[in-house]
Amino acid sequence: MVKKSFFREPTKSQIKSKRFVEVEKISDIEQLSNDEFTIIPSLISPEYGSARKFMKHGPEVKLRRVYSLEQAVSLGKTPVQLREEMFDSINSNIFCGYSFMPLGKDKRKRKVSLIECLEGARIFAYVYQMNTKIDIKKIYSDSKRVKSEGAEVSIEVPSRTFNGRRIPIKLSSIPIVDCPEKYWIANNFLSDHSCPSKRFNIRYKYFDDKESSKIFNVCAHEITGTLELVQKEWADNKNIIPLQMCQFAIPTQRTVDYYLKLERNILVKDESLETKDKLRKPNRADKEIALWDFVKSFGHDETFYSKESRDGDVNNYNWV
Repeated sequence: MVKKSFFREPTKSQIKSKRFVEVEKISDIEQLSNDEFTIIPSLISPEYGSARKFMKHGPEVKLRRVYSLEQAVSLGKTPVQLREEMFDSINSNIFCGYSFMPLGKDKRKRKVSLIECLEGARIFAYVYQMNTKIDIKKIYSDSKRVKSEGAEVSIEVPSRTFNGRRIPIKLSSIPIVDCPEKYWIANNFLSDHSCPSKRFNIRYKYFDDKESSKIFNVCAHEITGTLELVQKEWADNKNIIPLQMCQFAIPTQRTVDYYLKLERNILVKDESLETKDKLRKPNRADKEIALWDFVKSFGHDETFYSKESRDGDVNNYNWV
C-alpha cells in the first residue's frame, strides 16, 4: 500500500543523485545537509544473517528489573528515570531495542525499538499538522480497581497509508492515579492491537536465554495512542501521571532530524547484494543501531528527553 506523503521516503536513486560526502563516525550523519548523502557499511553483524533476525535476537538495553511492588516503590524511579540510567550507561550501539518486565502473572517481556518510538511520534505529529485526529473513544477509569490495575483506553489512530482504515486499539494497564501502585501498573502495559509487524514477529529464544520466548513487541500505533492519552490527561485534568509513567522514549527534535537523515541521506554498502554498486537503503536494523549510536554519543537528555517532550509539544515537531 502507498504511504501518505508525510511518511514517504526517497528512493535509492533520489538519494544517490545528491552530492556525496564522507563521514568519520555514524553520528556525523547529523551534519549532512539536505543535498548531501554518504555511504556507510552494513551495521549488522554477519552472525545474525538478516535485519529481521537481528531485530528479534539482537542484544537489548534492559531497564532495571524489579520483581515486586514493594521493590518498585522502594526504588521509586519512574520509567524515564530508568531509561536515563541505562541510556547514559551504554558502551555499545549494537542493540535491537530496550525492554522492561511486567509484575504479576503475565511474564511476557515488553520490548520497544527506538524506530517505533520515532514512528509513533511521527504519526502523532501527522495528526496535528495535517488536520486529522486520534479518537479516544473512552477511558475506563471509574472502577475502584483502576488504582491497582490502571485504566483501559479505547482509541483509534490513523493509518500511514492511503485508503488505510483507522486502527482501533484498546490500551490496558495505564497509570492514571498518583499512588504507589503506579509503578506496578506501568510495567504491565498491554494492548489488544495486532498489526502485521506484530502478528508475524514470531521469536523463539536461544537455548541459553534466561527469559521466555514470549515477548510483547510494542509498535508505533500503540505509542501514538499513548502520546494522545498523555496529552489529553494533561490538557483536561492537569494530570501528569500518564506522562510521568510513560514507558516509551519520546524523541527530541534533534533525534527526529537525525532519523530523517537516516531515511533521506544515507546508503549502505552491502557486499552480499548482486547489484553493481552494492548499495541499498538502510534497513530497520541499520536504523536501530544508528539510533543507539546517537544515544551513546550524546546521551539520554539530548536524544530522548527535552523541554518539548515534557511540555507536550511533540505534535509540533518538524518532519518535513
